Amino acid sequence: MMREGHFGFLEALSLMVIVLINKIFFTSPMTLIEKLGTSAWLGTLISCLASLSFFGLLYLLMKRFNGQDLFQIFETVTGKLVGRGLIFLISLYFLYYTAINAQEFAAILKAYSLPYTPIYLIVLPLLVIAAAMTYVGLEGIARVAYVFVFPIFGGLVLILVLAFPVYDWDYLRPLFGYGLDTTIGIGLLRSSAYSEIIFLAIIINSIHGLKYFRRVGISALLICGLVFSLCCACILAAFQYPSSSEHLSGMFQLSRVIYYSRFFQRIEAIFLFIWVFASVITIAIGFYISLKAYCRAFLIKNHRPLLFSILLLTSAVCFLPRSFPEILQIHVRVIREFSFLLIYLVPILVLLVAVILRRGGTSNDKSL
Repeated sequence: MMREGHFGFLEALSLMVIVLINKIFFTSPMTLIEKLGTSAWLGTLISCLASLSFFGLLYLLMKRFNGQDLFQIFETVTGKLVGRGLIFLISLYFLYYTAINAQEFAAILKAYSLPYTPIYLIVLPLLVIAAAMTYVGLEGIARVAYVFVFPIFGGLVLILVLAFPVYDWDYLRPLFGYGLDTTIGIGLLRSSAYSEIIFLAIIINSIHGLKYFRRVGISALLICGLVFSLCCACILAAFQYPSSSEHLSGMFQLSRVIYYSRFFQRIEAIFLFIWVFASVITIAIGFYISLKAYCRAFLIKNHRPLLFSILLLTSAVCFLPRSFPEILQIHVRVIREFSFLLIYLVPILVLLVAVILRRGGTSNDKSL
């Protein structure tokens, strides 16, 4: 069986916060600002609220089948065949998720810092590290996240604070951008940007069940929603709407405009440090979940012989996109706008089926 181990509230919270907040370092702010204008900061709060609503339904599902993880619930409610089919579908999705995240990271790093480095020399070491962390197990990934969450958040806060002299908060007007209806619509669609919260339902038995599940999920979503909104507001305040929608990584660009004297400027090295570690942890947990789901779908007890095969498959998917515009306009959009069709709707449908068929729960909570 895969080595999962057990860890506490802080480790689980650190892992989820890093995974959820990691996309602030990529193209998400640019995409939000391009679609919502000056209301990008509000749109991501709406996405967060939508994800909190989904998490409430997910909590009801996990509570109804207390002691089981999400994969076990799929098999219990829909049967072995359909359940394993859903698990395999999730495995494929998170393999795709891991590959596209690695490719997006490599493309932006190449654009900003390593223009002459072949992209495979960035992607392959990243995936090898993710495979090595998966070999160690989930507990190891969570404890690494706990160690690095402090420098990651500390560096992020430092960049936002040091860039304060360049902010002009008038750039956030009009507050509702292209209109409140557009902001709400895009905000709901972009709730997929928080879809990694599903990880908690998959690893629930490693975080002591429902004891920490709800606390970690709500805390992580609220923290990341507020931080994401603040970062979008700071990017808009620093660069204004037209320029903000052109930067591949608004946070990286923000770190480059910090200037206090000739001896204190261009501190993007701090950004690169926190960006690399956040990306490694995110890609590692995506790789782990994909492999875990594959092993569960095909009843494979020892995952380690499959590490190399999954690594090769992920690497192959990484190089399917032929250009950065294709990555951004197709693949990243699928993950951050349409993944809710799988990640959100499937558990909700399973909950509805469980209620209709009266499966799970006790005599006192059949109404859940």
